[in-house]
Parts: sequence; structure tokens; C-alpha cells
Amino acid sequence: MKRLLIFASLIWFAFMAIAIASGALREGLLTPRLGELMAHQIGTVFVCLMFVGVVFFFVRRLRPTPGQALAIGAGWTAMTVGFEFGVFHLIVGHPMSELLADYNLAAGRLWPLVLLTELLAPWLFARTLPPATASPAEQPVRKTHIHTSRLPEAFRRTISREEIATLPVRRYTGEVWLVNTPQVLAEAMQDIRRERVLGFDTETRPAFRKGESYLPCLVQIATANRVYLLQLEQLDCSREMIELMSNPRLIKTGVAIAGDVGQLKRLFPFDAAAVVDLGHIAKRHGNSQTGLRNLVALFLGWRMTKGAKTTNWSTPQLTPTQIGYAATDAWASRELYLCFEKMDLLEKSGG
Repeated sequence: MKRLLIFASLIWFAFMAIAIASGALREGLLTPRLGELMAHQIGTVFVCLMFVGVVFFFVRRLRPTPGQALAIGAGWTAMTVGFEFGVFHLIVGHPMSELLADYNLAAGRLWPLVLLTELLAPWLFARTLPPATASPAEQPVRKTHIHTSRLPEAFRRTISREEIATLPVRRYTGEVWLVNTPQVLAEAMQDIRRERVLGFDTETRPAFRKGESYLPCLVQIATANRVYLLQLEQLDCSREMIELMSNPRLIKTGVAIAGDVGQLKRLFPFDAAAVVDLGHIAKRHGNSQTGLRNLVALFLGWRMTKGAKTTNWSTPQLTPTQIGYAATDAWASRELYLCFEKMDLLEKSGG
């Protein structure tokens, strides 16, 4: 959040530089040729377009949530109005009537469009930009040397659905905490910070209509002691999640975890560290089936059920079925990482 606010402040100073430079060019080039009103209108549209470009870059780079983007836009607008009337009226001495004249749309003055651009452009881009792809740091490193698998040749690398169906079903039966109050979150973080390896997964409300999409509303974290289910729509966990995801000493492991990380970055920006994709590890050792359920069947010898995958994860009251499904995914990821570690399948970098 601090990084987001710093960049937002710098962007506002860029806005002021654009507006001042545009005003100087307008007075020097357009007003003598086109007249004051036409020059004002063209200059205002130019400023709006420049602002839109800067806002697009800002939102695409920092990925604020729509709520954060709207708050930032409101802050930019308030700062611009305060600067205009505070500096040009109180310090420079421009008459108030002259400043207010730029807000008269009926007279052809378009300055309110600039303020509207500042206010709404961040929110619109935050809602419409597609999810960020995984950064190079989160993607598997392409080695230039030939990788030699440590997986024994006799070890199974594929398994059929029929074979999986014959395996015993296992579910997480340990302690599960629903994290939806500040007190529970603080206690959970004490346990999480003591861990070395965390099983990690997220759940998102399913979308059934074309063009409909949602951001993660549940984060599952498995430690050696219990599984924590962080209900993001019931509690602001952004500070704790940023700390967790950027901590290089805490290994976060799961399958297709880069997608989870990319989606979480749309909720709160962070620089991911120590993120390990179990599917990538298995693929390096010759496995073509790299989904969590296939890997659990191959390496751990038991079967996971699909259960509550398409239920509404944003509801404040999760059902026992939802809780069991979500906890099992995170726990299984941690167990699978420890299995890979015991088999010496991890690289020295941690996966």
C-alpha cells in the first residue's frame, strides 16, 4: 500500500507538469491563431488524453483494486482543485471569478473534464484491465543445461482416472481456523511467521456468465499445526498478505500458483518471493500430469475429491464441505512439497 501511495503522489506531480506545459504551449501557439476559447478547448482535450495515458500506465503497473483506484482518483481531484485555488488565487492572485469561469460548461469551458478524468479513469482501468500475467521472477527459470531427473526411472509418471478412483480418499482432518476478525488474524500470523513451508491456495467466486469475473475472496494457508482460511471480503488482510507473499524466508507452495499470485496482485500490489510451483517441479522430472490431484495420487498414494469447487466462496458463512475442501487443497500442497523435498526433487533454489 505504501508503494502504491508513493507512485500515486508522483503521478499527480506528473499531471501538474503536463497541465502547466500544456498551458504554456496553448498560450504561445494556439491562442494567437485560434482564439482563446478554441485554444482552451483543444488544450483541455489534449490534457485529458495525456492524463488517460499516464493513468493507464499507473494502473497497469501497480494493479490497484477498483476501490483503491477510486480513492486515488478522488485524492488526485482534491489535490488539483486545492492546488488551483490555493496557488493561483491565494498566492498568484488570480480573481476567483476567473478561475470559476473555466468550470462553466455552458460557456464552452471544458476544464471539468480534466477533473472527471482524474477521478474516474483509474477506477475504469482497474475494472477493465485483464489480470496481470506472472512476472519473470514467478515463472519457471529456463535452464540452459540439460536437467537430469532425480526421479527413479521405475517411478510412475502418469496415472489414469480409473486408477485414481481405486485409491483411498483422504481429507484434511486437522484444525481449521476461519480468519475473519483482527484478533484471529494476529494469532494466525504468529503461527505462520514461525513456519518454513506453507501450503498455499486461493478460491474465487465462480462466474457463470460471459464476461463475468471475480477476484480471490479466500486464501488458504497450511502450516504444520493447522490450516487458516483468510476470508478477504470479511476482513482487510492486505498488510499481512503483502508481508507473507514478499517474505523470502517463507516458502509458499502450490500448483499453478503463479495464477493465484497474479490475481492477488490485483487486490494488493507486492513483490512475490519464495513461490514454488509443484507442477513445474514435477514437469522437470518427466511428469506430464501436473495437476494437484494427479500429483497427490502419484506421489502420496491417495485421492482428493472435487467437492465444493464451484460453490460461492464469497459467502460470510462457509459450509463444512467448503471448509474441508479448501483446507485439503492447501494441506495437500504442503504435504506434496515435503514429499518432493524428501525425494530430493527440489533444486537448491527451493524449487
